[in-house]
Amino acid sequence: MKFELRRLSSAALFYSALWLSGCASMMDARVEQRIAAELPRVVGPAAQYEVKVQGARDNGEIADIRRLHVIGTRVEREKSPVLDRIEVTMADLVFARKEKRVLSLGTADANVRMLPSDIAAFLDSRPGLDNVVVALYPPYEITIETQFAIAGFALPRVTNAKVRGRLVVNDGKLAMEVVDLRVAGFPVGTIPAIVVEKLINPLVDLSAPPASARVTSVQVMQDSV
Repeated sequence: MKFELRRLSSAALFYSALWLSGCASMMDARVEQRIAAELPRVVGPAAQYEVKVQGARDNGEIADIRRLHVIGTRVEREKSPVLDRIEVTMADLVFARKEKRVLSLGTADANVRMLPSDIAAFLDSRPGLDNVVVALYPPYEITIETQFAIAGFALPRVTNAKVRGRLVVNDGKLAMEVVDLRVAGFPVGTIPAIVVEKLINPLVDLSAPPASARVTSVQVMQDSV
């Protein structure tokens, strides 16, 4: 799954790193340490962050990084399943230190990997969904088996529902577009399917500050998104 950082909010991380370093002969390793220290606060808690900086320079009022590569493992974000892996690469970042703003950014590439078990755990924590199991089918399909309770559409707790749909990007968020809903193996009407869709979505919302981002594309693999 690809996403794009919203430049103004994500830049706060690099402002902090460059401003705190404040050394005429800034070393790449020093900037790496500063960025790594800020990542849990700015992006979210994680099992591990790896940061690689190349070509960090401080020219007084202007600071720049030729290349920045960040990998995060098991990253926790609000409104999202645990992200099994985040990988961000940026090139030719130039900052105005006094104004604390980005002057230019050459290129940026950002990818996230999610596991079906983490999507299931995230959905299982939502009111109305229990015992969720998620399966993925390339290139875009997802199925969710669950027990659910909807006002006016009560099911015995032992009754399983199977939801089949497509993963789509909607307004910068990852969502499931329901194609078919079956209860105890039988298809049900449109209204329950619409309500279940509202229970499920959005699956991923990365808009929370300060590292606000938008999902731009999604690809389903057999074992991950």
